[in-house]
Amino acid sequence: MVEIIYSPKYLSARKKFLKNNLKLLSKTIKAIRNFASNPNHPGLNLEKLQGSAVWTIRIDKGNRIFFIWIDRATVLFIDIGEHDKYRKY
Repeated sequence: MVEIIYSPKYLSARKKFLKNNLKLLSKTIKAIRNFASNPNHPGLNLEKLQGSAVWTIRIDKGNRIFFIWIDRATVLFIDIGEHDKYRKY
């Protein structure tokens, strides 16, 4: 099981990202649960951003959760949003 720590930036972005969108909320919860129980779950399309310590989890085709591994069992969620946010990292 992976321990997930949420950064203030992630929490703020999540609030805006999920506002009034129950379908996206459901997909996000499912992705986080799958990741916490099995980080190698094939539906997550786990991907490390080239030249960065940042990884992504796929929520759906166009949305991602951005995170950093702290150690083998702990991650820090740093951002959430559209796929193109990866350019910031």
